[in-house]
Amino acid sequence: MVLENKLRKLYYWLPPSFRLLARKLFYLPKDIFRDKKILQPPEGLIYTGRGDFIKVGKYWKERFIKDGFLMPEHNVLDIGSGIGRMALPLTTYLSTGKYEGFDAVYQGVKWCKENIQSQYPHFNFQYVDLSNDLYKAKGIDPSTYSFNYEDKYFDFIFAISVFTHMIDSELENYLRQSARVIKENGILFATFFILSDDYKSTNQRFNFPYDYGHYRLMDKVVESANVAYRFDYLQRLFIQFGFTIERYEKGYWLENIPQSNNDFQDLLIVRKN
Repeated sequence: MVLENKLRKLYYWLPPSFRLLARKLFYLPKDIFRDKKILQPPEGLIYTGRGDFIKVGKYWKERFIKDGFLMPEHNVLDIGSGIGRMALPLTTYLSTGKYEGFDAVYQGVKWCKENIQSQYPHFNFQYVDLSNDLYKAKGIDPSTYSFNYEDKYFDFIFAISVFTHMIDSELENYLRQSARVIKENGILFATFFILSDDYKSTNQRFNFPYDYGHYRLMDKVVESANVAYRFDYLQRLFIQFGFTIERYEKGYWLENIPQSNNDFQDLLIVRKN
C-alpha cells in the first residue's frame, strides 16, 4: 500500500510526456510478442485506466444499453475517447447512428483513426489540442473549449473516467457544452468520485487529502491526477444546465470493497430536460 502510493507520486512527478513514454517502455517486451490479429492497441499505448481493455469496454457497452437506453440509431458523443476502449465494442452495435469521439492525446486519436475509423466510416475521432497536467503541459484551456459539434445533435453522451480528471472550471464548461450539443430527453452517462458531507476515506490507497471546498484533490502538484466532488455541488450544476439526475450509483472506491453490481467510480445518469 505504501509502496503503491509512493510509485503513484513518482509517476505524477514525471513530466506528462515522460509518463506516456515510461508506460510504453515498460510494456515494450510484451507488446513485441502480442497477437496483432486482435483489434486492440498495444498495452504500451493504453493510457486510459486499469483493467482488461476488451472486458472493460464490453462492460460499459452493456451498461449504456441496459441503463442508458442507448439504441443502434443514436448519435453518440464519447468525451475523452482515449484509445478506443469504448468505441471498439460499439462498432458491433451502432448501425445507423453516428459515433463522435474527441481526445487530447494525439497518439490515442491516431490509433483510433487508423484502426477503427478506417473500417467504420460512421465512427469519427477528433484530436483536440487541450491542456491537461496529467497528459500534456500545454494546449487549449478546457474551461474555455467549445465542443466542435452542432447544437442538439447527440442522443447519448458519455464521459467515463473523464470528469474525475477535471477541476471545477473545466467540469462546468464540459457540462455546459454537453447541454448545448445534446438533444432534449438525451442521456448523459458519466462517472465521478463523489464526496459525502462527512467524507472520510477508509481506502488509504485512494485518498483525497487536499480540500478546496466543493472538491478535493489527490495530488496538488498534478491537479488532474484525480478529482473528487461534493454531491450537492454536482447536483446544482446539473440543475443549472438543464439536466435531471435519474440514477446515482455509488462506486466502491471509498471503502475499496468491490461489489458485483457496481464499478470502482461513482456513476450518474442524467437526462436533458
